[in-house]
Amino acid sequence: MIVAVDTNCILPGQVGGIENYTLGLIEALKLPDSPASKIVLLTRSENQKLFQPFVDSSTEIVEVERPRHKGKAVANWSELLAKHPVGGRRTLADFQQHKTRLLHQRHVDLVHFPGNTINPLDLDLPVVLNLHDLQHRHFPQYFSREEIDNREKWWVASACRADALIAASNYVRDDLQRQLRVDRRKIFVTPDVFQSAFFTPPSAAQLNDLRDRLALPETFFVYPAAVWPHKNHERLIRAFVAAEIPNAQLILTGGGQKDSALPQLIEELGAEFAVRLAGRVSTDDLIGLYHLASGLVFPSEHEAWSIPVMEAMACGCPVASSNVTSLPEEIGDAGLLFSPNDIDAMADALRRLASDADLRRELSQRGRDRVKQFEPDCFVRTVADAYDHARRTYRSRKAA
Repeated sequence: MIVAVDTNCILPGQVGGIENYTLGLIEALKLPDSPASKIVLLTRSENQKLFQPFVDSSTEIVEVERPRHKGKAVANWSELLAKHPVGGRRTLADFQQHKTRLLHQRHVDLVHFPGNTINPLDLDLPVVLNLHDLQHRHFPQYFSREEIDNREKWWVASACRADALIAASNYVRDDLQRQLRVDRRKIFVTPDVFQSAFFTPPSAAQLNDLRDRLALPETFFVYPAAVWPHKNHERLIRAFVAAEIPNAQLILTGGGQKDSALPQLIEELGAEFAVRLAGRVSTDDLIGLYHLASGLVFPSEHEAWSIPVMEAMACGCPVASSNVTSLPEEIGDAGLLFSPNDIDAMADALRRLASDADLRRELSQRGRDRVKQFEPDCFVRTVADAYDHARRTYRSRKAA
């Protein structure tokens, strides 16, 4: 089967979770038992570099740039169609024809959209969609009216159009079924896959180099997450300061830090030494941080499935996490759980990890055992089922 993966939802460095998931998806589709005999990666010029390492005899990159209207790239279909109904529809129709023709020329059997929307909706091929969550319905205060309207229009329409949906957890599947009335039979649950590099431990020399280069203290915690409101950075920082762990640091990695309120909060709390804003780090450095850290602390208010939690467990990093949405389902008994709204409980979890070496060793082993249940070969089997369902549904729809 020739599978196209549409990566145009990705702008490198701006959508961390979906970017990491897509990289893991492509890697999994190249496994021996994958349903894909060939992969066509649909990209824009600005994200070609990210996917170039995957190119080989069975994987090619095809550029599909943003469609243009009156000389300007289309960034938002809703806005274009509202301002220019006739011209916008013509631009959309032209884009649909162009993309369909391009895919048919390469004999693509199915298109996988990993990033919440199908673009264009009327693509004449079987379509599989990852709809990662409906967070905007649970935390509307974290979104602008425009963002909510866009999600309600395009995400919901994409869920209805998809021939099969992939949900990362039972939590997401149940939420999609309850809120969107999606047919449960077309939702396939498989945890988000992550890159296999996290299963390979760094050498002692590499870890020593990282500790020296970043001047890492003996006790530190890591939290890799872009600064979105639901990621709950502010409460975490306050909890870490309240924990009063001697000579310890909290290292925050991920995008959006410079433009956030975090630097000001850290200064107000007098925590310039204790809390470090490291920004985006390389995969190799993140793996090293997981291996050296006293723990991953993950205080998010909403998750469909957490790739960082999986990565940390694969590296043997003890986990302390919030106890909401998909996270208890993901972690099982392999981590400490706390309410994301309870700063005192969060601080207590940090103190326990910092002071109890036996607990850290126990959680490290439990995490390694837990993550084995979610290895890529399990993921590929469920994806193959989703692909088969999508192709059958598409054929039935066309024959009707």
